[in-house]
Amino acid sequence: MPIKKILFLIAGLLPLSSIGQGLSDVNSLKPGDPIVNTLDSLLSIRNVVRISESDLLTPEPAAENKAVFSNEFIQTNIAKISTPIPLTFNNQVKRYIELYASQRVQLTSRVLGLSNLYFPLFEQMLDKYNIPVEFKYLSIVESALNPIAVSSAGATGIWQFMFNTGKVYGLNINSYIDERRDVMKATDAACRYFKEMYDIYGDWLLVVASYNCGPGNVNRAIARAGGSKNFWEISRFLPAETRGYVPAFIAATYVMHYAKDYKIYPAAPAFTFNDIDTVGVKSKVSLRQLSEALSIPYDVISFLNPIYKRGVVPGEGFTLNLPSGKISQYIANEEMLYAESNKVLAPFSVALADDADYVQVKRQVKVKKGESIFAFAQRNDCSASQVKKWNKLKSNHIVAGRSLIVMATVKQTPAKNVTQENIAATENKLQTDKKDSSISADSTDETITISDAGNNAVNVRSQIKNHPDYIYHLVQPGDTLWNIAKRYDGVTVETLKEANNFNSNYTLKVGAKIKVPAS
Repeated sequence: MPIKKILFLIAGLLPLSSIGQGLSDVNSLKPGDPIVNTLDSLLSIRNVVRISESDLLTPEPAAENKAVFSNEFIQTNIAKISTPIPLTFNNQVKRYIELYASQRVQLTSRVLGLSNLYFPLFEQMLDKYNIPVEFKYLSIVESALNPIAVSSAGATGIWQFMFNTGKVYGLNINSYIDERRDVMKATDAACRYFKEMYDIYGDWLLVVASYNCGPGNVNRAIARAGGSKNFWEISRFLPAETRGYVPAFIAATYVMHYAKDYKIYPAAPAFTFNDIDTVGVKSKVSLRQLSEALSIPYDVISFLNPIYKRGVVPGEGFTLNLPSGKISQYIANEEMLYAESNKVLAPFSVALADDADYVQVKRQVKVKKGESIFAFAQRNDCSASQVKKWNKLKSNHIVAGRSLIVMATVKQTPAKNVTQENIAATENKLQTDKKDSSISADSTDETITISDAGNNAVNVRSQIKNHPDYIYHLVQPGDTLWNIAKRYDGVTVETLKEANNFNSNYTLKVGAKIKVPAS
């Protein structure tokens, strides 16, 4: 046997022989670890898994019972898992076992709960393609079972497909839908990928590795390792993330099998796989209208239908996932729902001034408890790299409670076109709008305040003389109270509702002006 190959085999054995006996002997994973960040993203998911902060205190981790973390216990039990996948146990795997079973046990409990919603579907699809059922646990490493997860690189959905890869595997992505978020279609695409890669490598761990870093990187690593197709022998030549990705998969598989030994119990979701049914639609329909008509919380109906990017089912040929008990109610009110949705979603056109321009507005946003930089970026419609650039951060670590800078792009009017004629025209427009709008104001006299914004762009604000604490926002296509609030410092959906006397049934109209409390 060549000396080089002997050295690789020895290196593969060293981690197992050097594992310590207690938890303190294993280094904790760094906060910037992508597997840690993926799991932490579940802190922002409260849709289907509806639990309170107090519930996060349970279950108690099994860290005090060191017996279940001993090498002997883990090694004995991992060998009992009946699977064609070689589940090697070593120091790297143990670190991720501790992540799931001790350091993040409450979030693992959420994952276990969400598995009741998704795993039955995964198991059917894996069986269809004759792939080991344990591959369902790869979704935990990829997205922590979050169907709307988006990585810093743009990978999307429960199986984290990149845009181009999704297209290659037949997933439709356009302005209204993203089938990378369609759990069934994305699972089918992932299974086809697993099958193709196994036909190439003949080793399930290399299939897992290729899913993370691509077959190109795996092929180069095999070549550099002298042609070996053993993951542990080629791992040193793989990207750093992949070197942790495969051990994390083995750890997730082990912890899910032996969750009870670690006192991990599912945080019960509001729905399980058997509680959800699918119905076809015949016309364009709004998820918001469905939420109100069927008395389903909007965040739930949105979570169950993550494919629809704009909260709209585009029309015939598409389907809806609804709680089984709501299907008959939907069918009974189908025509009314279409009619109401068509009123809200009717095509419109808005004439914009030729001098309209875009400027960036700086906002300060507080980091939530347990929020990773990736979850923070997703919440603010930007990327983690942008957050780091704007705040001059050298790492991915962010601190709860700290305010970070976020840049929001808004449409403005340049100062050179602001004249007395413009002001007079705006006053007349406000007086006309006042008759048709639900907004009330004591006076429509205006003054125009001009101030420099960041990159020498000009921000023009119209203020009501008797209400200097307000500015006016012109509603644009696609605006919601939520994304309007995001553009202005210190403004929330609730303050917008209060300032404009909006009730729960109010619908924004394109071209209307609404009051925004000035910072």
